[in-house]
Amino acid sequence: MNIQQNGNIASGIQDAVADTLFIPLFMKCKESHRKDAILQDPLACEMVGKLNYDFSRYSKGIMSYTGVAIRARHFDNKVRRFINKVKQPVVVLIGCGLDSRYYRLKDIQSKAIFYELDIPEVIALREKLLPPAINDVYLPHSMFETGWMDELKEKHPDASFVFVIEGVFMYFDEQQVKSVLQNLAQRFAGCEIHFDVINKWMSRRSHIHDTVKYTNATFQFGCDNDREFEQWHPGLKHFSTALFTNVKEWKRAGIRGLLLKLIPTFKYSGRMLHYRVTR
Repeated sequence: MNIQQNGNIASGIQDAVADTLFIPLFMKCKESHRKDAILQDPLACEMVGKLNYDFSRYSKGIMSYTGVAIRARHFDNKVRRFINKVKQPVVVLIGCGLDSRYYRLKDIQSKAIFYELDIPEVIALREKLLPPAINDVYLPHSMFETGWMDELKEKHPDASFVFVIEGVFMYFDEQQVKSVLQNLAQRFAGCEIHFDVINKWMSRRSHIHDTVKYTNATFQFGCDNDREFEQWHPGLKHFSTALFTNVKEWKRAGIRGLLLKLIPTFKYSGRMLHYRVTR
């Protein structure tokens, strides 16, 4: 597969964790070239073509390739269902990177207000590659800050909120992850929170991950109990867990993917969680 990478826009990303955003960007572009694509993301391909970045280091990451596509579709579907079932939906994508979920949901995007949050250097790059739309607002902030949370709550007092935190928590320590979930739960009663996690076994093995090992980022947080987060705030309630290995397209990952499905430690190495905050 030949994906052109002749762009002249420098990434400008210095933060090691932020640099990992190029992994899902590249994988979504690769996926879009498949006849049996899990999702279509032509904007990912446009951005890959504009960037002066060495994506070749990720080209053999078949596990990441499959997992990114499954995860993106999963969260797309969760956001779609949320928008269709509530009045005044507000979608907040935390650690948005260069994801184009707003555009992948083009048939219902006008029914909601989207907020895309990431650190300033990421938002600066995003604005060059993907200018914000009328109801797709960019927030150049850290997820650990609370000012943006208070502003959204004040701006949309009667709205229903859904937060998606995709491919983020594993790069931060437990206390940092706890602070984000606690701060959201304290402010947004009734909201939904969707995020993915890895287990403790995987959290100690950044060096063998098929794409992260080529970055300067390392995994820090893992959990083995999907209900663990309920202990962090009385309003946090686990609603469901989805496993990558239970999705039919996981077979694309080949023999290694089959091993992940058969061995519990591997099978639960990555999960997609759905939490709700009770009122």
